[in-house]
Parts: sequence; structure tokens; C-alpha cells
Amino acid sequence: MGDYSRKLDRYTDVSGSTVLATGDNLSVTPRTLVAAAAGWTIYVQKIAVHVITDNAATQTFKDDNGTAIVIAGTKASPGIGPILFDFGPDGRALTEAKAFVLANSGAGLAADITWTAYKRQTSASTT
Repeated sequence: MGDYSRKLDRYTDVSGSTVLATGDNLSVTPRTLVAAAAGWTIYVQKIAVHVITDNAATQTFKDDNGTAIVIAGTKASPGIGPILFDFGPDGRALTEAKAFVLANSGAGLAADITWTAYKRQTSASTT
């Protein structure tokens, strides 16, 4: 992982994984992948979506701000197999103090999803 791991070692590693089942409808209430923390910003380096069951639903990776920063999304019916989003070692910054979430346009697509990300303090915490 080279340069990627340097960020993960220096800051707080918040990498993880989740399973999206065919019955998961996240169009109204997105799934929180990394919780928000006051004074901290999440940086997403990579997202891997391993589609198991294809469907016309789209997947959107974003923060939970009112005017969300969308960093990645799949097309409808992406096909079986892996989809990789790579934002480099510095990653894509989300809005400070906001969570990293997954939303979709409806149930139907099943996938194993992994992400590489870190968070770092970007302002003084008020708590």
C-alpha cells in the first residue's frame, strides 16, 4: 500500500467493510460507514464494490451534510464483479464533522463493499 499506509499509520484508520443485501433499501436512510466526530475530517482513499447480484439500483458514497459531498457512485446495473474507486494516498475529504455514508436508489443490488480511509483532526474539538 506504500503511500496509502503512511496516512493510515499517521492518522486514525477508519477503514472497514459492509455487506449490502438485495433487500437493503438505503434511499431514505443511508447506512453510516464511518461516524462523524466534531473537529475531525474523514478522508477516503479507496472504495471497492464487489457486485454479487446486479440490479438497476445505483450506489452513492457521500457525507451526511445537508449539501452532501458525493465522492463516488455506481451506474444503474453495473454488472457482476468489482468496481474500484481510487482517490490516491491523500484521499477525498468529506465535510468536517460529517459521517461517511452509503445510499442507494432502491433495493435489489447485493455487494461486498470495502473502503480505505482515515480521519484527522482539522479543527479544535468543541466537546
